[in-house]
Order: sequence, then structure tokens, then C-alpha cells
Amino acid sequence: MDLFAETEGFLTTIQDQVILTRNYKKYILQQPDTDELCRRCGKESETIQHITAACEQLASTEYVQRHDGLAKIIHQKLAEAAKLTDNKSPYYKYTPANVLENVHFRLYWNCSILTDKTTLLINLA
Repeated sequence: MDLFAETEGFLTTIQDQVILTRNYKKYILQQPDTDELCRRCGKESETIQHITAACEQLASTEYVQRHDGLAKIIHQKLAEAAKLTDNKSPYYKYTPANVLENVHFRLYWNCSILTDKTTLLINLA
């Protein structure tokens, strides 16, 4: 995948958990008078894990955007593999069509599907 150098560097700092969170300030930088609670929700310790997956204030907006960003990449790769599109735009500029189809495949984006049987839902987030 083609990542900007800045993006790769940022991902590395997250993986190494050296982002300047309140928890990092208090326990790693030894700033004892630092409030460690999350700036958004104020309920949990502000850690990388909390920010990326557990903050209730971020769940309805940021997590959905992150999920859709990843899902767009998968959608584009599936569309290319099934020859549903010739669009070779970079992943960050790709805008999925609601439905792409040809003789062999139909690919949906962000559509409700009614079924008469229970279906398995896979959450990529």
C-alpha cells in the first residue's frame, strides 16, 4: 500500500505508544499533577487503547470514519478484482458507488439488505 511518510511515522508512534496522551504524561514523563482522564469523555484514563477503541465520545463519529476509510480500500480492491471499475484513483480519493455490478458480481456500499434468513455480520472496526 502507498502511505505517505508522515502517515507511516504517525502509525509507528501509535504502535510504539509514544503519543503524548495524558496517561503518557503522568506515568512515562512522570508529571504527577497531570490529570490522566480522557479529554473527551472524562471517564477513563487517556491511553492509546482508549482513544482508538473505547471512548464513547468518539464512537459515533471518529470510529465510523476510520471504519469507512478502511472499508473503502477493501471496496476498491474488490471492485478492481471483479472488474467492476477501471478507477485507479488513490485510496484516499476513492468514493464508492452504492452499487457496482456486472454479469458475474454485485458489490454494495453502505446499503441496507433485507433477507428472510439471519445473516452473519462482520464488523471490521
